[in-house]
Amino acid sequence: MVWTLFAVAVVLAVLLERIGSRRRTLQKRHVRLKALDQIRLLRLLLEQVQRHRGLCFGVMAGEHSLESQRWQVEAQVAQSLEAVAVHQASLFWYTAWHPVLPVWQQIAEQRAQNASAEAVLLLHHRMAEQLISTIEALAVRHDLVCLGTLAPQPQGMWLELLKNTELLGRARAVGTGIAARRQNSALQHQELQRLREQINTQCYQPLARLCTEPLLRLSVDKPVRAAEDSLDSLLQAVDQLLETGDRPGLASNRYFSIATQAISATLAIVDLLLERLQAPGALAYK
Repeated sequence: MVWTLFAVAVVLAVLLERIGSRRRTLQKRHVRLKALDQIRLLRLLLEQVQRHRGLCFGVMAGEHSLESQRWQVEAQVAQSLEAVAVHQASLFWYTAWHPVLPVWQQIAEQRAQNASAEAVLLLHHRMAEQLISTIEALAVRHDLVCLGTLAPQPQGMWLELLKNTELLGRARAVGTGIAARRQNSALQHQELQRLREQINTQCYQPLARLCTEPLLRLSVDKPVRAAEDSLDSLLQAVDQLLETGDRPGLASNRYFSIATQAISATLAIVDLLLERLQAPGALAYK
């Protein structure tokens, strides 16, 4: 009788532990899904800030045909900031988030005060850096890169790709300024050359690695080829700007469009990987 009761107690203990473990796993998945929602909002905000930077620098460099687009993107940034504000209580714990809104306000103030194009560009750089740091902090805290292991996993490569869009975004802004001529200085040429080298070194590698992953190959093959082709086009456009010296051979709005295609193609893969993380069972690890 005693042994029977003991056996029943053991079975009940095991069942309760399994139920508790399952509940904890579901709770963690719920928290991770919430973090993913926040990351997707911040990713959109980052994309809009990067786009605004390129348009703003182009306008301030003399390409006034970009002003209507700049105004539209400025409104989109304001809308995204309102959407992100819903998560302010949880984002408050990430120090990288604190300067984001103040920097956006500084950008508006500097433009109103007719500050230099370079000063406004640097403020955009800072805002983008803070957004990326916030996203990375969220990803690390909720294990959305290593995914329960000790090293970054293929589906966790979204963060590396997202960081690469900042290189592309800076190249878009600087190149647009050069093409608009007023920011066609030796310093800007050096910066664009440096960015070109970084893009060539860093942006192709993660795309190639994705194509070697058996579980991802079929879903990423087309997007990766599109991203690689768009990177090729961007580097050709950069070379064209750098080779033509004081007389850019490419219109600023055309260059902006080429660079935007490269960024959008990379972001499409980021979104694809984030969507896979939201699939049932994808985040069911301890």
